[in-house]
Amino acid sequence: MNKHIKWILLQYKTQIWFVIIMVIFTLISSAVSIAYPYAFKRMIDLLKDILAQPELYPDPMNEVNKVLWLFLAIGGAQFVTGFYPCIRAWVNLRFEHALRMLYFSHISRKDFRFFQKFRTGDIVTRLTDDLSDFPKISWFLCSGIFRALNSFSMIMFSLVVMVSINVKLTLLSIAPLPLMMLVFYFTSEKLYTNFEKNQRAISNINNQLEMSFSGIRIVKSFVSEDKYNRFFDVALARRFKTEMSVVKLNAILSLIYQYIDYFAQIGVIMFGGWMAVKGEITVGTFFLFYTYLSMMIYPLLDLPQLFVSGKQAFVNIDRLEEMKAHPTFNKAVEDGQKVSEFSGLSFQKVSCIYPEKEEEVIREVSFDLDKGEKMLILGATGSGKTTLANLILGLVKPSSGKIFFSDQDIEEINIRSLREVVAYVPQEPALFSGNIKDNILMANDRATDLDYQMAIRAAQLEAEIASFPLQDQSQVGQRGLSVSGGQKQRITIARALIKRPQLLILDDITASLDAENEEKLWQAINRDYPGTGAVVISHRLSTLRYVDSVLFIDSHGHAHKGSHDELVFKNKEYHDFLHEHLKK
Repeated sequence: MNKHIKWILLQYKTQIWFVIIMVIFTLISSAVSIAYPYAFKRMIDLLKDILAQPELYPDPMNEVNKVLWLFLAIGGAQFVTGFYPCIRAWVNLRFEHALRMLYFSHISRKDFRFFQKFRTGDIVTRLTDDLSDFPKISWFLCSGIFRALNSFSMIMFSLVVMVSINVKLTLLSIAPLPLMMLVFYFTSEKLYTNFEKNQRAISNINNQLEMSFSGIRIVKSFVSEDKYNRFFDVALARRFKTEMSVVKLNAILSLIYQYIDYFAQIGVIMFGGWMAVKGEITVGTFFLFYTYLSMMIYPLLDLPQLFVSGKQAFVNIDRLEEMKAHPTFNKAVEDGQKVSEFSGLSFQKVSCIYPEKEEEVIREVSFDLDKGEKMLILGATGSGKTTLANLILGLVKPSSGKIFFSDQDIEEINIRSLREVVAYVPQEPALFSGNIKDNILMANDRATDLDYQMAIRAAQLEAEIASFPLQDQSQVGQRGLSVSGGQKQRITIARALIKRPQLLILDDITASLDAENEEKLWQAINRDYPGTGAVVISHRLSTLRYVDSVLFIDSHGHAHKGSHDELVFKNKEYHDFLHEHLKK
């Protein structure tokens, strides 16, 4: 079975009851539509016969009333099926919502390699533009397919009636269909290619917008507005070209289909009119065929349109599946061994190399970290300190060696359970749109008010929050633009502490804290969060006073662990590193 058909059936399975409702409404709607012309045929032929042979109808009004009741029944059914387009639009939205949630959940579990390949604007395009509106996936899954089913059922119901009346006229009525299919067969590949190019162009536009707005301060500080306008103009021109290619091809196909059907319509009118004049068919039968043919014009166009819009939707499906299928080394939520507590960490000859680099960042690093131990990582810029933090969190996979977290191989651990007991404060603080309290509670929305107050007190945020007009309900703005760099960092510290983590990873956060606030932070951690281990990356040597051990990464990417005194006397490079920093 075709992979796209399998994918569609899988989505239908998740919305099975709504699909069944759609099938029933579609068939009823088609049956009601073709019932009207048949009722008119009966009325026309009945009136003709009554006028021509009144002796055969002793009670003509009784016969007329039967047909009128038929009209009333059809009208009642038409009222019910009048809700069909609304239901179809509603199911479109259900599919759109379900798919967006499904693929977002897959993306949120990807590792760093995924976000190196797929840029933000591209991901946003695939989760928005690729899913909604005509002729994208959600529209195709319901409106596209069920419009075609509606058209197909109307044609089939009509054909059943038409064949029972006159076979020759019926064959002439469906003559355009094979020709339409032939036209689609020869243009399908070009349709797919053109639409794929257009979606890539839309992704590039969104990437350009995301880069421009997220870096707007840099753009303005370097007076680069005109340069970015030129970049955007080039990207828009590319999209305009690809979009016009799609529009032109669709317009040409639509025109071809219409002319094919118009010629067939002319043929049926001429041939059917000739048969009616000769008396081979009744006036009611000619009216029936003419009405059915008029009704079948759009259904006949809808059937090839299903394949056209299908080709476009298949592009979008492939783009979503490309993101889903991108490999990740993290275990899925339902897989892997779960950890409930941190009992220790062990690196055994761990090396790491990033895909875009040729040389290893760290080489054969081995060390142990006990429960509750606080360890400072020191090393020159680019030595691999942040890489170690990423390895502990499962954000990066080692190229060789093993990492054991609570005596379990990190590659076999359910990564979500690992991150439940670890809290991370990154070097570059990341805040989300919303207020201060929402950003802090994001890490633990079940935290008590006592936990919340303890976290902001430890992060030295009490005075800061009190100074805001709305206090902790103050909005931080997009990416925290409304607060200072130091405030952002302290909010992220509070966010980490409110989890009551068993292992705390702090990546160079003291750059935003002066010596006094750093001392208060460590005093609060030791007092309010006893037993919490810590991995601290810092360039401030005063941090040595608050840790139990030091892990020094030398210029070759090797790691050396011990107390500060041990490393000073046993490792010359560590001694020189400290001496250089003291001079600064």
